[in-house]
Amino acid sequence: MLFGVAGLNFRTAPIEIREKLSFRECEIPDALHLLRAKEEVEECLILSTCNRVEIYALLRESRVTVLRDFFRDYHKFQDDLSSIMYSKIGEDAIRHLCMVCCGLDSMVLGESQIFGQVKSAYAKAQECGAVDMVFEHLMQQIFTLVKKVRSKTAIGQSSVSVSYSAVKKARDIFGSIDDKRVLILGAGEMGELTVRNLISQGVRSVFVANRTFQRAVELSEKFRGIPLMLHELEEYMPQVDIIISSIGGAQHILSAQTMSRAMEKRDRQELFLIDISVPRSIDPQVGQLPLCHLCNIDDLKAVSDSGIDQRKMEAAKAKSIIEKKIFDMFSYVRSCEIIPTMISIRLKAEEIRCSALKGLSLSTVQKDALDSVTRSMVNKILHHSEAQFREFSNRIRG
Repeated sequence: MLFGVAGLNFRTAPIEIREKLSFRECEIPDALHLLRAKEEVEECLILSTCNRVEIYALLRESRVTVLRDFFRDYHKFQDDLSSIMYSKIGEDAIRHLCMVCCGLDSMVLGESQIFGQVKSAYAKAQECGAVDMVFEHLMQQIFTLVKKVRSKTAIGQSSVSVSYSAVKKARDIFGSIDDKRVLILGAGEMGELTVRNLISQGVRSVFVANRTFQRAVELSEKFRGIPLMLHELEEYMPQVDIIISSIGGAQHILSAQTMSRAMEKRDRQELFLIDISVPRSIDPQVGQLPLCHLCNIDDLKAVSDSGIDQRKMEAAKAKSIIEKKIFDMFSYVRSCEIIPTMISIRLKAEEIRCSALKGLSLSTVQKDALDSVTRSMVNKILHHSEAQFREFSNRIRG
């Protein structure tokens, strides 16, 4: 068994390509089911965010092309993937996942939001039955590693989130945003982070729109904002100065025609739109309209590079911590083929232990004491045996 990854990110592909190969949340269960059904795939996880789309998998063969082929087949993508998609296997794949989780492969170096996104992707894979004991062990090790990196380095202290970069860009456009009205499309994590950053900069009022009105209500209550339903957008757009969209969907929420009508009612006031969703939720043609300033997730790259030198120094420390753990993680994955045997031995040992205790005539206190002692003895013996099994397995595999 080998651990592998295939994917693309903001470095290898522009947003126009990433949105074509991204997985909407509602698509992921079906995609996981189809991927897991492939003979070469034992376990799998799909990570799809605004900046990256990746498939991680435990493979029965060291052929990661099955993951790249899945991207093409699932999305019916006709163009060549070789120049935009990367694939890694073994230690390199595990190292890549660790780097991603620690924010070391992010547009904003050291940002922490990706950690939550990976945890959500793993939880979704668990719900769908796409992961088992190998991923469970590996992910727990990685989650512990991320916490250690955060506690031992200052990698996240000087970083800013993508949503904060969006707010900074808005201030660059308007100067002060104290008197601005802001409309947030999407009540998910990204939308909430954006609202928090806007309020910290002193915006006057916030409107929140979402497909699920109850979520818009819940989020607006946190910040004393005004909840809207999607069909009310066109009515309120002439009243706002900034629109930040993090709402997902197969089609554009704001079309060029809708925005053109809204701009006619604005009395030649500028409007700044930031689309931080993938696939994009604002028609790119909106940026061609007079007085409309449209910025997408890739346009925020320059903003996110502020303070990069300090974060690079901390990133070097984080990478050193990661490297010390890679071999152990890789060794575990390589030895996973013997896990069924080890489980069988452990179950048989427990059966023998319980059978031996059952025939003894002892008091309750004596039984409890003997049960504790024998359980500890068996666990220690098996732990040693399992370690020897893994060492032997790694040795014979080179």
